[in-house]
Amino acid sequence: MTTLGYWGIRGLAQPIRFLLAYLGVQYTNKAYTNPEEWFGKDKNELGLDFPNIPYLLDGDVKVTESSAIPIYLIRKHKKNELLGSSADGSYSEKEVRVAQVIGYIRDLFKELTGLCFNPDFKNLKDKLYTDKVELFVKRLVAYLGDKEYLIGTLTYADFIFYEALSYIRHIYPQAITATLTAYINRFENLPGIKEYIAQHVQELKVFLPPGKATWFGPQ
Repeated sequence: MTTLGYWGIRGLAQPIRFLLAYLGVQYTNKAYTNPEEWFGKDKNELGLDFPNIPYLLDGDVKVTESSAIPIYLIRKHKKNELLGSSADGSYSEKEVRVAQVIGYIRDLFKELTGLCFNPDFKNLKDKLYTDKVELFVKRLVAYLGDKEYLIGTLTYADFIFYEALSYIRHIYPQAITATLTAYINRFENLPGIKEYIAQHVQELKVFLPPGKATWFGPQ
């Protein structure tokens, strides 16, 4: 039995949930709604080397950290090309490109989530777009070019990029070009992901914790 544990929001776990759906993995989504259940119980009792969420329990394997869980899942299910590796798992220069793009998109995420948690969200939103977000998006669109996916073929970088675009299309709809609209549609129609989205419409509206984040999802 496979279990993914995280708060009952999209947050850091959503790209992993999409990956699980794409890989066709049956799993239990452990969504913590009571902080005490995590901090007062499971954090100390699950036997995790580095107790944190999201976590993945897969038989005897226990993995934490949002950057490590996808590597484990992709390697286990022999979809090495999602990491940029060759199909047999051997090194390919694409691995560096995938890691580079993921790092860049995570920098964009820091800006977006910092804004979402800021009490002055409404007043700061436009300035952040002009100062930083617009350039982030333009560079990623230029990198995408006329390719179907960021590196050419689907990789985990696309799972991260799609999640960033999910924030952007609500907060900065003016940034979503025709190229990005087509890209979003391609990702949303991938096998497994299409079905996941259709089955989790309400859950997908909760991006960040209500009551803590100023912007936590489309209302």
